[in-house]
Amino acid sequence: MLTLALLASPAVGLAAEADGPCGGLTFDQGRIGTGHVLEPRGPRTEACLREVADAVKARPAIRSLTVAARLPDAERLDGQGLAVAKAAAEVLVTAGIPRTRVSFVAPQGAPGAPGQLQLAYVERPTQPAVARLRTVSGPVSAGLEESAMRSRVAGDPLHAGELVATGKNGRAELALADGSGVLLSPESAVRLGTLELTAERQRKVLLDLVRGTVETEAAPGGAGSIFEVRTRGAVAGVRGTRFRVVQQEDGTSRVETLEGKVALGVDAASVDVGAGYGSRAKLAQAPEAPRALLAAPVLEQPRGGVYPTVPALVWRAVAGAKVYRVEVADSADFAGDVRVQESATPTLAGAAPGPGKWFWRVLAVDGDGFVGYPSKIFSFDIPG
Repeated sequence: MLTLALLASPAVGLAAEADGPCGGLTFDQGRIGTGHVLEPRGPRTEACLREVADAVKARPAIRSLTVAARLPDAERLDGQGLAVAKAAAEVLVTAGIPRTRVSFVAPQGAPGAPGQLQLAYVERPTQPAVARLRTVSGPVSAGLEESAMRSRVAGDPLHAGELVATGKNGRAELALADGSGVLLSPESAVRLGTLELTAERQRKVLLDLVRGTVETEAAPGGAGSIFEVRTRGAVAGVRGTRFRVVQQEDGTSRVETLEGKVALGVDAASVDVGAGYGSRAKLAQAPEAPRALLAAPVLEQPRGGVYPTVPALVWRAVAGAKVYRVEVADSADFAGDVRVQESATPTLAGAAPGPGKWFWRVLAVDGDGFVGYPSKIFSFDIPG
């Protein structure tokens, strides 16, 4: 089976910025070089080690670090050298490198040479990216562990095992290497698992939804293909193309199918959820029978035009709706900044933040939190 390698992977071994406490950093064939000699101890050394930790966290291929304290014999014997190396390693750990990935040694120094620290690293074989960030809005971060996340921008590659998370107002659109797309809603996190493809276009895609909501548009796959989104208590297996998966705080898993068909399974129990239907599974319980999703609201005004001030948004009521989710964006694809508000009635005032061209749509939500189909998209302009 061939692992997808359709996207470029990040380079390791390039020089970092020439400024900073280290005077520049290089990663080359297992050695970390600094712009000046790294003294065994001192504030400048500690600041440089913190800079090294940040650079290592940005390079997921690096699996371990070794700190070597090369000191004159008079300073190295009786455990003094090992104590210096251990103190330097502790700075790296405090800066966010897992303790299990840091080791320290105190080899003999060169005769007559001043004491210094040297840093080495071990990296796993170059790993192809399995996805990239197509669009990013608001706070978005990724990393192998929750404790080692860093901010990401559009175009960044993502690798198997990485966790991708959005903040309170963050959104991220992932382009998987098999051609599928995954949209992360605010305050959501998904871990990228297996992504494999055979020559016969048979694929295997496994995603773990840690929290929040993802909307997926799965690309066509060959016979026998697997595309699954797993939550704490259930598995959503794709038999169609477009669906949402929600991981609630209480452990309940929810699926809303917009196109095609999705199988929601818990242990041996499973239910097929066709287009226009949703189902949920509470922890350790079989999935519920599918229920119809609410229809797309019909927008009444504004449906274009220029307004001196922000107009009230008005749409027709949807039977069964408990609340309406109103989305206002500065682009028609809703890929940039999106302002999300809720209204208990089919109208909302002050939806746009100010002058500009704004696009809006509405989704109806039922009493159990199932989100229906989105409305058509209309726009309005507020002069500056």
